This record gives sequence, structure tokens and C-alpha cells, in this order.
Amino acid sequence: YEILSLIGLLLYLPVLFTKKGPEDRITFIRERLGLSKYDKVDIWLHAVSVGEMIAALPLLKAIKQAYPEKRIMLSTITYTGQKVAKEKCSEAHRIMYMPWDSSLILRRVIKEASPLVFITIETELWPNLFRNLKKHNTKILLMNGRISASSHRGYSYIKPFIKHVLSLVDVFCMQDEISAKRILSLGAPRERVKVIGNFKFHLSAPSSLPKWTEKIKGIIISAGSTHRGEDEIILKAYKDIKVEEEHVKLIIAPRHPERFKEVEELIKTYNMSYIKRTEIRDTKESIDEDVVLLDTIGELSGVYACCTIAFVGGSLVPIGGHNILEPAYWSKPIIIGPYMDNFPIVEDFIKSGAAFTVKDEVEMANTIKKLLRDKKALEEAGAKAKEIVNKNIGAVERAMEVLRGVL
Repeated sequence: YEILSLIGLLLYLPVLFTKKGPEDRITFIRERLGLSKYDKVDIWLHAVSVGEMIAALPLLKAIKQAYPEKRIMLSTITYTGQKVAKEKCSEAHRIMYMPWDSSLILRRVIKEASPLVFITIETELWPNLFRNLKKHNTKILLMNGRISASSHRGYSYIKPFIKHVLSLVDVFCMQDEISAKRILSLGAPRERVKVIGNFKFHLSAPSSLPKWTEKIKGIIISAGSTHRGEDEIILKAYKDIKVEEEHVKLIIAPRHPERFKEVEELIKTYNMSYIKRTEIRDTKESIDEDVVLLDTIGELSGVYACCTIAFVGGSLVPIGGHNILEPAYWSKPIIIGPYMDNFPIVEDFIKSGAAFTVKDEVEMANTIKKLLRDKKALEEAGAKAKEIVNKNIGAVERAMEVLRGVL
């Protein structure tokens, strides 16, 4: 693996110097290659991207509240994850990009930082990082762990190797019984595996909701975290809905910033009036355009708060779905596609009538129109979604009990 990692690094070097996104490229390169200076810290918390970072926020705040003197180093891999961390994680002593998983790079980083505990969010398994951390007697905790069906299949092909990597982890805090069974089947020691629930249920309202959403009058359909192949389905469904519900507005939020322009061009092909979020000024009295393209990061929860019905992306295409819990927190009926493997609890939402599965634009349009015609059904679906969230709160508190045992 070490040799493969070094080969991967050599292949990655051109990307490192040309990758779009990082505003401070010098810092990005230095941190990925482990060339920065590292202060001593107590806890190193790693969250690969935006979803994991948002999931980690309540844990980070709970740690700082319980242990205000502890220094926390926070790492991400993606630029968007880094951006969210810098906006929302003032509790961290340092925020950085994760160094490449090579012992040549990691040895110095770990020696200088000397973390007592390393926490990885969801299922980020880094063989060289884990091996070098154990040489420094660092406790390794996998928090909010999950193993999707596809990941489980992939890991099964290299089970002896994965079993060795898993043996380096001190505690596995899994989201649900399904993920716990999958990680046990891959070789995780049974006595180290716990089911504590999902951090993403530990939701709270943003300190302030986006004011610009108040300028949209009438019914709002939100489409959050969309991927290529979904936007066209959404726009076709919206066009159909508009025939019956003239005052309906659509807010569409692509998952990845590099797709903002692509989705804008797609909206143009449907001859719909639209405005980009970044073009909305305080002086604008009302938003009368059909579509708002959310070309910002960090406002999606606020959009879910103001919408009437929410579609959760990554579910009409085989991505595995994104966070169904955010719109549920705001008591919104939820539309999803058939691909929601990342959230096994989606079955509870479907069975209770809080979420509705569609496979194409026809089903999406018909489902939304049916809900809009029946105000009582709309409200009941939203209430059931919120009820499921309330029943599943407590994962962060259970994670803190585990952390207290190793600090």
C-alpha cells in the first residue's frame, strides 16, 4: 500500500498544482504535502467534505464545551469542506487540508502535532495515517460510521487488508445496526463496535435564516444537492407543475460548485426566468423569477426552512442520496429518488408517509401536485418527518461518552 500511495502521489502532483477551488494554493499544496508547521494538539478531527463536516459540527461544539482547554485540529480534503469549516468551526485551533496518506509525509505531521485522539467522521479509512498514529499511541475513533452496500462489496474484495486496517481503530461508533453488521463482517473486533445513532439528527436552526428567501412569495419547491442527470428531471417536473400551479417557485441547489454554470445553461434551455443567488441584492423588493439558482455554499438549510416541499438530491441517480434529515428538521414533506442507500432510515420516512419516492419527472410532478392540492396531507407529512428526527436525537451525547473514556 505504501508503494501504491507514493505512485498515487506522483500521479496527483499535477492535479495538486492545477486543481480548481483552493483560494490559497500555496497553503493547499503545503498542507497536502505536509510541509506546514504543526502545533501540538489534543484532538485531530477529520471530515472529508461538506456533508461530513456538517455532521461533525455538533460533536466539535460538544467537545469544546466539555473540554474548553483542549486544542482541536480539523482537517478536510475538499475545498468546499474547508470553506464550511472556516465559516462554522471557530472552536478549532487549526483548520487544514488532510496530508496525503504516505508515511513519508505523515511521520513529521504526527510527530509535531502529537494528537492524543484522532477522530474520523463516517468511514474514512487511511491505512498509513492509522499505522503512524498508532506508533505515537494515538487513540483512533471512527465516529458516525456507516458502510454503504457498494462500499461493503468493494471492501469485501480486499477483506484481509481491510481487516488489518480496522484492527488499528480503537472504537467504531456506527450510525445503525446495518452499518455495524457490515463492519463486523469485514473484520472489525466485535467488542469495539457500538451503535450510537446518526450525528445528522443533531440539528439546530442556523443563527439566522437567509433574508432573501422572504422576497419569494407563494409556494416554494426546493431541490437540494442535485447531481448531473437530476436537474433536467426537476426542471421538466417543475414546468409541468407550473401549468397547474402558476405561482410555484423553484430553488435549485447543485451539490458541487463547479456545476453552477452547467445548471444555469440548462435552465436557459427551458426558457424559464431565473436569478442566481449571488445576483440578489438587498435593494431587490421581490423575487419574481421562476427559478433561483443557489450558487452559494452554506445556505441550503435556510432554503429548506422556507420551502413548501423539498427534493433531496443524489437520489434519482446512483449516488446514494444526501441528507434527508435537514428538510425533516423543518417539518417539510420530502421527495426522493430510488437511490437512498446512504440513509437506511429513509425506510422509516417512506413507511410513515413523510417521504415519497419518485423515479422520473412524471412521478415527481404528479406527487408534488397531489400534495399541493391536499393541504392536510402536506402538513401531516411534514409533521411525521419532524417526529422521526425528534425520536432519533442523542448520538452526539453517546459519542461524548466514548470520547470521555479515552481522553
